[in-house]
Amino acid sequence: MSLSSEFWTRDVLLQGSLKAWAARFFAWYRQEFLALFSPKTAAWLTDCGDRELVLRAGERDLWLLDGCGARAWSVSVDEIAASSLEEALARRGVARKAAKLGLEIDGAAFFVRRFDIPSVASANLSKLLVADIERKTPFRLADVVHGHTITKHPSSPDKLGVSLWILRRDIVGRAIENTGLAVSDLAFVRPSGLSGVAGVAPVITLEGKQETTHWFRYLVIGLCAATAIFAAVGVGATLWRQSVVNEGLDSKISEMSARAAKVRQTADRAAAESRLLATLRSARVSGPLFADLWEETSRLLPDGAYVTDFRLTEPKAGERVIEIVGFAGSAVGLPALFDKSPMFSNAGLTAPITPDAREKREGFSLQAKIDQPAAAGSK
Repeated sequence: MSLSSEFWTRDVLLQGSLKAWAARFFAWYRQEFLALFSPKTAAWLTDCGDRELVLRAGERDLWLLDGCGARAWSVSVDEIAASSLEEALARRGVARKAAKLGLEIDGAAFFVRRFDIPSVASANLSKLLVADIERKTPFRLADVVHGHTITKHPSSPDKLGVSLWILRRDIVGRAIENTGLAVSDLAFVRPSGLSGVAGVAPVITLEGKQETTHWFRYLVIGLCAATAIFAAVGVGATLWRQSVVNEGLDSKISEMSARAAKVRQTADRAAAESRLLATLRSARVSGPLFADLWEETSRLLPDGAYVTDFRLTEPKAGERVIEIVGFAGSAVGLPALFDKSPMFSNAGLTAPITPDAREKREGFSLQAKIDQPAAAGSK
């Protein structure tokens, strides 16, 4: 992100006065928008979500909960039995389809199985649950309702922990048999009275009536959100255009920097090659090179002789010697051959001659001093 865009995003939008101004504007806009409607309609628009009409097993009152989970009011089963659930709700200004009817049953009535599955098997979890009920529990699938929760395995990241909650249908039927309700009226069943050790319990969805969502309310809220989004698009477009210009400048700067780096690399390479050439020239003037020494040694050694070790050493400053280890038919006369060379002097054997029966030659170790003046004069 360029410096200018960072200034607008951080200092103006997030921390500056524009953020505070936008917050005040949206608060004012929401207040004025809701003032256009009646108090009941405004409350409907600002509702947290679907209402839940919950009956707890053993009780005779259905409590209406809003989308935030708060209790609003209750309906007694006697009132439902005297008329119907639809009429009881209508007297309170709530349509039957606007509330989901659920049943809360004590958690001790549920059969709970916990097992682990590989993470890759989560796509087939529904089939695994059905198979687990049929093969590893004493229940038939048609006689129970079930739900599940999934948690991460505490010690194996590639596994998931599954808690399967099973409840017999006849328990559901007995819980509502004197309430004037039918099992088909229920949208869900969930456990109640659980301790913290039991963990999170699932909400078991039944095959009953599926409640419709408040699509009109969502549409109105969506239109309000779209208004705010379009207002933000104008600011975003300005920032985007400025960002495009800055990115163009940044790309040009990067291109020029890359070119300068290539020129710098070429200059460094030329300087390194110049230093190498100067070093080679200096070594050539100071004395013969290793290749020259090797060539002269190959010329001096008689036919049939060969070298196993060839070293160039400098025992002290300004003095270089060669050390040769190898085999020859007769090693006694080798020092005299090296003394006759214009490159070497003071040649001598540095170890006793050792006959080698396998090679049928004599092993030798020879040392000769490199004659610097003679090498320079030969050039």
